[in-house]
Amino acid sequence: MKSISRRRFLTGSAVGLAAVPMFIPSAVLGKDGQLPPSNRITIGVIGVGNRGSHSIRAMTPLPDHQILAIAEARRDRAERALDVVNNMYAARTGMSDYKACQIYADFRDVLERDDIDVIWGTTPDHWHGPMFSRIIKAGKDIYGEKSLTRYISQGVEICKLVRQYGCVFQTGTQQRSDPRFRKAAELARNGYLGKVHTIEVISPAGRDYPVVPPCDPPEGFDWDMWTGPAPMLPFDKQRVEWLAMYMISHYCAGFVTNWGVHHLDIAGWGIPEAFVKPFEIEGTGTMPTGGMTDTWIYWNSVLRWESGLKMNYCSVGKEQPRDGCRFIGDEGTVFVNRSVLEADPASLLNVKLKDSDVRLHASPWSGDVYTAHTADFFRSIRSRRDPVSPVEEGHYATTLGNVTDIALRLGRKLKWLPSVNRFDGDEQANQMLTRTERSPWSM
Repeated sequence: MKSISRRRFLTGSAVGLAAVPMFIPSAVLGKDGQLPPSNRITIGVIGVGNRGSHSIRAMTPLPDHQILAIAEARRDRAERALDVVNNMYAARTGMSDYKACQIYADFRDVLERDDIDVIWGTTPDHWHGPMFSRIIKAGKDIYGEKSLTRYISQGVEICKLVRQYGCVFQTGTQQRSDPRFRKAAELARNGYLGKVHTIEVISPAGRDYPVVPPCDPPEGFDWDMWTGPAPMLPFDKQRVEWLAMYMISHYCAGFVTNWGVHHLDIAGWGIPEAFVKPFEIEGTGTMPTGGMTDTWIYWNSVLRWESGLKMNYCSVGKEQPRDGCRFIGDEGTVFVNRSVLEADPASLLNVKLKDSDVRLHASPWSGDVYTAHTADFFRSIRSRRDPVSPVEEGHYATTLGNVTDIALRLGRKLKWLPSVNRFDGDEQANQMLTRTERSPWSM
């Protein structure tokens, strides 16, 4: 209740700031170049590997935050991140010995702090469901990295908890904060391509990794905590590193979900039917033939809706040499990825939306997509309105990837029913929507 009360205080004390969180006038900043302590969004970061460290850097240009806690299973990573945090605020305040952030080995200790408003959940996918559920129940808002959860049933529960507890949840599908992706989705959604009949979603391919000998965890590495809800296996130096851990199904469904979720999310942003209507899916893929990984390297799947909409979802390969999302209509086509926005005819890129058109949520923009996604989240914390990537949208996009994974593993056509988050009449497939978490980490 103390955290919820502090949320309300932040909302009431920041009237006029929410609309411009990246460009707060210097006159309202404290003498150290920050907002007064009572107006700062206080943050705990859980997991400071690849994504967590990048998130800290993305916050740097924004003035209205203070990181107070870091939780990490690897002591050396926590200490490196602590140095980054202290240096960031030292540069802002002019205090060479700035020290106001604390390291924790157990994230639950961070959740007990009443002075923390927000948690950055930047752990591997297998932790998302059990961890996010605990964060929500502790009364914190969440920036939660994609994929939303490792298993579909976990995502269903997280969506319920977010609404039950009034949590602001920003899914880490940051492409929504890039104006190019928003432009492509608005062209598709507002009929400028004519009737969209096909969506092509292309994800980077997965890869395999060889087996390496098990060994003892390094000093300061809590292997039991890192493993968390996943099965406890012998430690080795490779499985815990980027990218190998993304290719091991105990921790992640592989790039078919973990990377593909980005472009699947844009597909549903442009054509909402792809998220909320039943569809049939079938496809084929290539698995590793050896080594420690067991997720798809290449895949090619087709999703079909009753309206006639079709999605071709595949990995990068000879026929599709670059990742991205392409909307194909009977009057035009638009393609977008993190490098380009292309259209045929090219004149589509000059379209100005009409007053009657759907205008999608626009994040504050200053040139960096991660900072924009963070600024949008901060704005939502103060307004208590949904951010650009709300939890349900993160769940829908994650589900498209996980449903693809299940269909490929079973090797047969399946029908997915989004309204009930189940397959139609296939109990073997439905058994793959969940798993039993290792004690004590059940949701």
